[in-house]
Amino acid sequence: MHCTNCGSEVAEQATACPSCGVAPRAEKKFCHGCGVETSPAQVICIKCGVSISAGSTGKKKVPAGVLGILLGGIGAHKFYLGSWGWGIVYILLCWLYVPAVIGLIEGIIYLTMDEAQFDEKYNRSEPQPFRW
Repeated sequence: MHCTNCGSEVAEQATACPSCGVAPRAEKKFCHGCGVETSPAQVICIKCGVSISAGSTGKKKVPAGVLGILLGGIGAHKFYLGSWGWGIVYILLCWLYVPAVIGLIEGIIYLTMDEAQFDEKYNRSEPQPFRW
């Protein structure tokens, strides 16, 4: 098995990497309030104070879908999901009505997406301004 942080070889039963000290099976977690990377054992974000406990999943697919359907023309769903770059593009192009149609389609996609797939894409990865 290899360390997820530095790539060094780690014994199967090891609790930490001998090279860098990181737990070999630790998944990256990000605060859904500010986007800062947190340790898997953290329950409160040190930077913004938001609860990031195991029960909290961050962004939800139903609000994202409803925002996409109702306010997709101005990119509200993109801002909600952390893609503020696309949100600005949607606002700039809202007079064309193309973002409204795309927002409607994206809202339906969010609502029909599997919960685990949505969580993996939007809650377990670092927020990016231009993530589609």
